[in-house]
Amino acid sequence: MKFFILRVLLVSVLIFLFFAQMSGITVIAENSPIKGSVTEYMKNPEKFEGNDIESVPNKTESERSNQLDIGILDVLKMVAALIFVIALLYLILRFINKKSQSYQQNRVVQNFGGTPLGGNRSIQIVKVGSRLLVLGVGEDIRLLKEITDDKELEDYIRQYNEQHTQNSQHVDVITKWLKRKKEGFTKLSASSEQPFHLILKGELGEMRKNRKTVLDELELGKKGKNKDE
Repeated sequence: MKFFILRVLLVSVLIFLFFAQMSGITVIAENSPIKGSVTEYMKNPEKFEGNDIESVPNKTESERSNQLDIGILDVLKMVAALIFVIALLYLILRFINKKSQSYQQNRVVQNFGGTPLGGNRSIQIVKVGSRLLVLGVGEDIRLLKEITDDKELEDYIRQYNEQHTQNSQHVDVITKWLKRKKEGFTKLSASSEQPFHLILKGELGEMRKNRKTVLDELELGKKGKNKDE
């Protein structure tokens, strides 16, 4: 799953860079201001002495420099494209994660994982219904052990569920972060819409409450000392 995510990220970045480079390519074409052909110039060179040939490259260079300038709008377009690619990747990964979880839960046979031993041989832990089997996979498949201890069986199932929960939590980190940002932005916009005198009044009210609380604590402390004396 991790290698698949890395592949998707790499392909998306390459696509983004490709379109970013394509958006910066411009084609400049103009008609040459020099009239006549090479044959006419060879026959009558005096006729072309008045043409300003050296001014043409300068003009095209200035136009190219103007065309290659990157403005704020281009930067905003690139940022918007990057945000779109990241959002698309996030939605794809979340969809794949949900599908894989539902598929694993609905399957009768579930692979809990395994370890390679070399030479195309490995040990796999497979759950078939309510039974947990340890299989040796090589040229053929052999049953090495069946886990019948209830406590050991529950431990394997708990570890498997925790692993899937952690994977789903990694995907939901972006959702939680976006939700916090949205709530902060909503509070900020709500406070900015209030008039200044209401905000000041609220702050002064909080200060009065805090001051009253401190004074009450001091009075209680003095009364306690007087009683002790």
